[in-house]
This record gives sequence, structure tokens and C-alpha cells, in this order.
Amino acid sequence: MKAIMIGTSGGISLAESNVNRAGPAVLIEVGDDLIIFDVGRSALQNVLKSGYSPVNIEQIFLTHLHSDHIVGLPDFILSPWITSGHSQWEVYGPEGTRTLFDRLFGVDGAFEADILARANSKSSRELIEPRIGKELNRPSFNIIEVSQPGIIYEGESWEVLASFAPKHIQPWLISIAFRVNSEDGSVVITGDTGPHADIIEFAKGCDLLIHDCSIKERTGHYATRLVHTDPISLGKVASEASAKVVVATHISRREDYPEVLSTYRGFVEENFAGQFVLGEDLQVIDIPAGTIR
Repeated sequence: MKAIMIGTSGGISLAESNVNRAGPAVLIEVGDDLIIFDVGRSALQNVLKSGYSPVNIEQIFLTHLHSDHIVGLPDFILSPWITSGHSQWEVYGPEGTRTLFDRLFGVDGAFEADILARANSKSSRELIEPRIGKELNRPSFNIIEVSQPGIIYEGESWEVLASFAPKHIQPWLISIAFRVNSEDGSVVITGDTGPHADIIEFAKGCDLLIHDCSIKERTGHYATRLVHTDPISLGKVASEASAKVVVATHISRREDYPEVLSTYRGFVEENFAGQFVLGEDLQVIDIPAGTIR
């Protein structure tokens, strides 16, 4: 089992400091399966850079519908469809996920003209179908809007659980945390959240905790608003959850400077004795060993 940090930035950024980070996305390799959590900007390119093929990803899990977590979806869906004929996905996300996909890829959706031109045009089909070796069917989706915590997917040797513990921008953007349990170990991916007791309970004993760490300290706007997490709080959460490894991700443009990020380890380790990882794009973390490359 492996976790690949496809994208580690957070929020909307035009800052030069943040350009080398793709938008939020985590790829999990478990057994013979690949599953992705969130699809931020440049997710497709970083999946390819990591040595994996998006054609082999059939399950997409969305923590919430903030644009930075989903803006990579059109490229992630349409490019593999056009180049390989991959046309079916299962998508798990909060309420609103079905509407999102309908408005992007459904009949009369934003990409309807593109889809019709490629799937119905004689000249396009003559170009595409010999290349992919089959008929080009329009993209289709099995959308599951997650409404209850607990097990939401069971693979051959693994399962995915959901928790509504993250408190972000409710009620407009419900946020979900996911946990992947397998024979080899467990990974928890929080999406956007402040430090929360229910997250601690959800992550108990996990091998790897991939957690929002967007702010350096709880001051100003964030002094009382628990919509994101700081490294001191991250250390407390990881410690109380007894996580073996914690990854700080969702790095914001405000903090994405070496002199700021270099302080995170010390803050986290004030409360956490396990292994701390500052998230970077294309990191591969073995589970349960915690080896990083």
C-alpha cells in the first residue's frame, strides 16, 4: 500500500511561491487498485509524473466541493477518455456532487459540445477509434452522494470509510474525511478542517494521517475559526490519534516560503513523537513502513 501526494497546495493562489505545488489530490495504491482523493489543478499531470496512468483510476473520492479541490476534474476525466476510451467512473462525494458532474459532463453540461463533437462526429471517430481500438462511448458516472458516516466502499482487500468530522464551511460546503483500511495498513485523508475531536477518533491508530495544515498559527482571522489547522494543533491531533506518520498538506500561499515551512517540524514535534512529513508534490509514502521517496 502506498500514498502518493499528487498535489499539496491549498486555496486559490496566484502567488509565485505556490506555483510548484499542484492542487489538493492524494493517490492511494492498494493491492491492484488505484483510487484518488480530490482532483485539484494539475492532478492529471502529476499522476502521470508519478508513473501511474489515470486510465487505471476508476474511483474518485471528493472531500468537499471548494474549487481548489475539484478544478482539475475536466482534464482528469476528458483527457483519458479521448486518449484511451476510458469512460466509466465511480464518484463519491458530499451532497452536490451529482449536480457538479451533470453540469460539467451531462447532457447540456459545460462540455457537451466537446463530448458530442468527439463522440458523434464521423471525422473525430475515424481519428480516435482506430487509436484506442474500440468505440468511443460518452463518459458515464456512478455518483454516490455520501450522507452517512461509516463504510462507503468495499474493494477486494480494502474498504473506505467516511466521517463528517471536518468542520469547514457548512452548510454550503459539507466536508468529508476518508479512511482507507487494508490488510497492509490504514490511511486517513481529512480534506479541509480545523483540529477536531471527532477527527482524532476517526484516525485512531492509523498508519498515515494526511491532514490540513494551512496556517502557521491561530491568530487574526483564524484565532477562533476552526476551518483550517496549524502545526501545533496538528501535532496534538496526530498524538491523540496515535498516528504513526502525519503529513502536513494543503499548504497555503501565505505560508509557502522555506523560512516559514522550516518551523513546522518543531511546532508539530512539541506534541507528536511519531514521524512528521512536510507534504511535497510527488512524495511516495509506503504503508505501513513510512518510507518516503
